[in-house]
Amino acid sequence: MCGECIEKKGIHVPEDLIHLDIYNSNTETDPNMRLENNSTDSNLDCSESCFLKDGKEGKMILTTLLSKEDKAGTLLINYDTDDSSSVITRKKCGCGRTHMKIDNPTRDAETITMFGNSVNRVDIEAGVFQRENMEYLTGEYESFLYGNETENTLRISVEYKDYSNLNKKIVENNFLSSFLRKNNDLKEKYYNDEFEIIFNFLKKGKLEFYKIKGRPKRLIDRR
Repeated sequence: MCGECIEKKGIHVPEDLIHLDIYNSNTETDPNMRLENNSTDSNLDCSESCFLKDGKEGKMILTTLLSKEDKAGTLLINYDTDDSSSVITRKKCGCGRTHMKIDNPTRDAETITMFGNSVNRVDIEAGVFQRENMEYLTGEYESFLYGNETENTLRISVEYKDYSNLNKKIVENNFLSSFLRKNNDLKEKYYNDEFEIIFNFLKKGKLEFYKIKGRPKRLIDRR
C-alpha cells in the first residue's frame, strides 16, 4: 500500500488510492462506527477520540479509494492492518512527491514490551543484520525474552557460517550498539544489570524454529 522514495525517511502513502487513518488502539471506540451512520453531523465525528494526530503512533486503518465504476481486486473498508505507525509529515518531500509520509510500520503481533518499552522484531533484525556481522552469520536468527516485571533477559540465537572464522565479540558488540542506541531507557537498565542480553551461536539448522511447522517466529516472549 505504501512505498519508500530516494529520501529514505519514511514511506509515502498514495492518497489518491488509499485513505489511511492512525487509530488509537487504547480507546474502546470502534473505527467502523463511521459506517453505521450516514449523517454528516460534525458532532458524530470520532476523530478526536479514536484517531490520532500526526506524530502519534497507533494502528494503521486503510480504506480503498475508487472512482465511480472503478474496480478493485480487494476492497478495504476501515481495514485493521495489525500494523502500527505514525504520520511523519504531509509536506512536500525532497523527492518531489506531495503524498504524506508515515514511519516504517511495525507488526503488532511481533512486538513485546519490556519495562514499558516496545520492542519489535525489526529492532532485533537491525542488530543482527549489521553489515560486518554478515561476514560471520547466515542471517537466520531467533530471540526469546525471559524474566518478570523487574528483571528481563533477552537471548539472541544466531546461526554462524563457519565456527573457525567466527568472531563472537564483533557480532555481539555490533548488535548491542544498534539495539541499545534506539532506546535510552533499556540502555540504562542494561548497564545497571537490570536487563541482560545473552548470545547463543549455533550451527546451521539448530535454531528452534526449524523443528516447528509454519512461519518462523523471530521474537518470542517466554515470561
